Amino acid sequence: MSPGGKLIKTTESLTVRDRLGLFFGISPQLIVTIFLVRLFVDTGVRMVYPFIPQISEGLKLTLTGFSWLLFIRSLAGFVGPLFGVLADRYGRRKIMAVGLLAQCIGVMGIVLLPGWWTAVPMVLFGVGSTIFIPVQQAYISDQVSYEKRGRALASVDISYATVGIFVLPVVGWLIETFGWRNPFFVLSFLSLIAAAIVWHKFPGTEERSQAGQTLPAMWRACLKPNVAASIGVALLLFVSLGCFVTVWSVWLSSDFGLDAVALGLVATTIGVAELGGASASGLLIDRIGKKRGSQLGMLLTVPLLLLLPVVRGNLFWIKVTLVSIGALFEFSIVSLLPLFSEQVPEARATILSLVGLGVSVGFGLGPPITALLWEKQGLQSVCLVAALSLLAALILLRRFLQEGTPQSVQVVQEL
Repeated sequence: MSPGGKLIKTTESLTVRDRLGLFFGISPQLIVTIFLVRLFVDTGVRMVYPFIPQISEGLKLTLTGFSWLLFIRSLAGFVGPLFGVLADRYGRRKIMAVGLLAQCIGVMGIVLLPGWWTAVPMVLFGVGSTIFIPVQQAYISDQVSYEKRGRALASVDISYATVGIFVLPVVGWLIETFGWRNPFFVLSFLSLIAAAIVWHKFPGTEERSQAGQTLPAMWRACLKPNVAASIGVALLLFVSLGCFVTVWSVWLSSDFGLDAVALGLVATTIGVAELGGASASGLLIDRIGKKRGSQLGMLLTVPLLLLLPVVRGNLFWIKVTLVSIGALFEFSIVSLLPLFSEQVPEARATILSLVGLGVSVGFGLGPPITALLWEKQGLQSVCLVAALSLLAALILLRRFLQEGTPQSVQVVQEL
């Protein structure tokens, strides 16, 4: 019993739920709900890349043509900072719901329109993840102190790897069995359901966010060198990742004749590795330091990208290398999230949306770069560009990004 007469729980009396809340710094119920919603968003981000041959054929576009369509989708990233400002000014939940509705409408438009007409809904499709992901990351960061933020963000960002393990094989099966349009119909419906959950069920965090910051103050924050460097790191990192996720499906389809089901199984294997990388980040990054850990992950990835052409003739070693790269990429990305979130805490959603813009542009450039290099010079040139982009991102990270400082633990919100 406390001096004021209130009952205080001892360590021995804590429930599993209480312990999880203390470990993550946030309610486990809320973490699970955000994870499930994020699963639908990450499905939209990932589902097109392993099945580029099948989807481009369905749209009656060439491989290069479809890769440019994916680049057009990435242009949606330019609206991200606008919605980040809105989220900083007016709160997170409604903006997240808008992102999910955009994905719902965009995905439906892709299956209803032919060929190059899908460019418009493809942009809307991209707007969905561009809006949702940075604001969701800011939503969690508002509630969790910096010393626990790595594990809290990682617990949601493992959804990206989970999609690779469990969802992409189902997508491959749906494409083979019912045609390429079927997974898009399903995703559209699930995105609509998720928007309703976010709008009506998520608790507000406006009292702990930076709602009310003036626009000039946020603009000054965005001009800081560490913010520009954060955007550059994200752009270059995701150019490298975009090259990687595009080239392996095209390469294995071309050299080994793998169909959609087989490609989905490879994606599952890589997804398991990504889950391991994200989990390792969640367990370790708060202890070893966000900046140090992300640098280590990126540094180890560079030589593995250069190794891919060396093992080209052996499918077993190809898979081993792909798995290792996938794990290290995910470890690096998840480790960077809490670091990005603390560059300018007073404009967190705005900064994360600017980082999201870098992610969108970089990920959008990856497929056309890969397609052009693949058709003209082959695998080795793609891997070289991916490795050099990642090395440049590492240099920017080391030079400009600032490690955050510990903060007091904030109140945990529950559903």
